[in-house]
Amino acid sequence: MIEHIRQRIAHAPRIPLGVWPTPFMAMDHLRETIGSSCPRLWVKREDLTPLGAGGNKVRKLEFVLARAMAEGADVLLNTGEVQSNQVVQTAAAAAHLGIPCELFLGCMDPPLSEDEKDTGNILLCRILGARIHLLPPGEDRAAAMRTRAEELKKEGRHPYIIPRGSSTQEGSLGSLSCFFELLEQAVEHDFVPDAIVVTVGSSGTTAGFLVGAQAMRRTMNRKIGIWAFDVFGSEYPVSAHDRIMSHAEESWRSLELPGNCGEDSLHLSGEFVGPGYCRPYQGMLDAVRLVAGAEGFVADPNYTGKCLAGLLHLLRSGVFRPDQNIVYLHSGGLPALFAMHRYFN
Repeated sequence: MIEHIRQRIAHAPRIPLGVWPTPFMAMDHLRETIGSSCPRLWVKREDLTPLGAGGNKVRKLEFVLARAMAEGADVLLNTGEVQSNQVVQTAAAAAHLGIPCELFLGCMDPPLSEDEKDTGNILLCRILGARIHLLPPGEDRAAAMRTRAEELKKEGRHPYIIPRGSSTQEGSLGSLSCFFELLEQAVEHDFVPDAIVVTVGSSGTTAGFLVGAQAMRRTMNRKIGIWAFDVFGSEYPVSAHDRIMSHAEESWRSLELPGNCGEDSLHLSGEFVGPGYCRPYQGMLDAVRLVAGAEGFVADPNYTGKCLAGLLHLLRSGVFRPDQNIVYLHSGGLPALFAMHRYFN
């Protein structure tokens, strides 16, 4: 089953956008800060991919954009919030490939900050040359993209709409490639992870890691827990559990694996969303500061910072044993910090 998945990844249409593998580092100082009961900690630095300001969505875009190019796309459409890291990487990939890009970004209500429309990720999108469509809070961005796509078709163009988060069958191959790359790096350090900690947004990354973990469990009888922290909360119309499992089962079927994926390896929490998506809170701020001071890398306030808050809670609660190895997936998003500078100041 594992070799079958690897072969599917290896032979799938793909446009090179990244430099692999991304770094895999020990977090020994953070471990010392937590205390003697803390397990061994590691971080997979997906924030160090080369396009935009980095992030793991580049992995998905390698496969998603291969399909777009095969269909003759000459303009890319994508959506997210004003501080979405996904849209920055889409804009960067489009610039790298020489394809126009239009982004449909949702404003916050109330605004995240007085300059949320001018700094952070949205600033990078403008610098990268993307055309920005700012939509009022609550407006149907998917419908706006479809309308724009029809306009472009009438002009003789070939638009391609990238689903939110690049969470598609093709995108899941990018997440799976990251999963197996992480495993290879862990084995080089003489261990197999007991748990991998990931952030849940559109959920494609978590779904891909769950598929990989379930395949490992059934093929090699080795359980790797996927500890996932949702950052959308009740504001999103589909629950984190349903998002993850829908994508995971779709990926499982597309890979032609036997039976169903299932969720035996999944540990899902929605307790660290705070006051809502893109809304900071003290626990997240403390987590970002603590890890930055201990390890020298910075998480973002929307996704990875809240996931770090969840990880620190697990470590302090004694969920893991000191002899275990826990890997944190840093999926990127740093520029959003600059739209929240007043909270950190």
